[in-house]
Amino acid sequence: MEIITWGDIRRGTLAIVLVIVPTVLLGTYMGPVLKSYQITGPGLWELKRKGAPDTLIEPLHELRLKPFFFKFRLMSEVESRISNEDLFKKYEKKIERQISGIAMPAVEYIFLTVLAAYYWILWFVTRRWFPDGKV
Repeated sequence: MEIITWGDIRRGTLAIVLVIVPTVLLGTYMGPVLKSYQITGPGLWELKRKGAPDTLIEPLHELRLKPFFFKFRLMSEVESRISNEDLFKKYEKKIERQISGIAMPAVEYIFLTVLAAYYWILWFVTRRWFPDGKV
């Protein structure tokens, strides 16, 4: 009588690789992907307080509270608005720290929908590979 068989190890490995790992990855990375980003007034005041010159802050007022879906798009827009490239490079990290995320409402429902779709596809594919139900 064997306690653990090779079939048990195979089923456990498939469960970890096909169910647990994708669920954890979706749960971890789905929220940040579904955020919008913006520069706020307090963020600009914080830049001013930390010694950023007015030539850097003035063009950013036009971008204040405009939502951008990706952080890199907002940063590229900031870079295009600042005429002095050396000034942008010097304050790039400080500007990036002042970007705040806007959470999308009901993101949990989107996560559950994506997870349910993944599980349905997984069930459909495994049913084709293992028609008798034995993994």
